[in-house]
Amino acid sequence: MLNNTLQETVKIAYVEDEPSIAQLLVSGLGLFGIEVKPVFMNAEDLLTQAEGEALQEVDLFFFDIRLPKMTGLELAGKLRAQGEKRPFVLVSAWPAPTDEALDRIGAQFLPKPFDFPDVIQTIQKLTSKQTKE
Repeated sequence: MLNNTLQETVKIAYVEDEPSIAQLLVSGLGLFGIEVKPVFMNAEDLLTQAEGEALQEVDLFFFDIRLPKMTGLELAGKLRAQGEKRPFVLVSAWPAPTDEALDRIGAQFLPKPFDFPDVIQTIQKLTSKQTKE
């Protein structure tokens, strides 16, 4: 069963090159008390701010897979190589990456268009797992 609210506010950083899709996730998750902020339009912008204050409060990351210049998979790989431990969720309207590719970067996959109950359940699972570690 889906809880409508989480015990604490969950903060997500999102990389999405389609503003309308980014706004859909921001608005939809906001109804559940989940804050999607900051939103980046490309992977490079997130990387340049990886050590910045805006990302210190983030609980997990959502990356679109198909981004200009650097894919969400490549971005996740770079962040893991830099020691990032927080959960990653990759999203795409395209086919899912292989289980091996997801395991290598420790990521979950969610298809677009978003099914909000699945998105919320994934967030709940990843944030509850994170608090136990």
